Amino acid sequence: MKKNGFTLIEIMMVVGVVGILATLGTLAVRKSSESSRIKQAHIELEMISVAALQLAWDTGKWPNGQSRAAGGSTEMWDISVDMCGLLGTDGNYNEWKGPYYDGEIKDAWGNNYFFDPDYRIAGVNHVVVGSFGPNGKGKNLYDSDDIYILLDD
Repeated sequence: MKKNGFTLIEIMMVVGVVGILATLGTLAVRKSSESSRIKQAHIELEMISVAALQLAWDTGKWPNGQSRAAGGSTEMWDISVDMCGLLGTDGNYNEWKGPYYDGEIKDAWGNNYFFDPDYRIAGVNHVVVGSFGPNGKGKNLYDSDDIYILLDD
């Protein structure tokens, strides 16, 4: 007598192959999503860098309120506050013609964009606007996933 159907081993093999394919698909989607977030942060930082430079040209000051010529060492960990001068002003900027930026004020991971006049790259300080990247670690903890745009080149 011939029985129709699949054996338990055949069914388990099919389920295993489907599981592996689903895992690979999920990993590809996650990698693509992270790549999109990084690109989004780069685009937003390009716009923020233009805004910071326009503020500096108009007022002679960076978003930390320091002279554009000196830069200072005061970091601004949240560029959305009025004392940065990009979205509003606290009155600290002569010749302010803003707002200079009206885009996203948080990066793709929900962290604040920052301004850092002494961001260290290869042992040299640079003026940058940036994001702490996917891991969100920052405030002078420079690491390889930080995303930034140089303002002093």
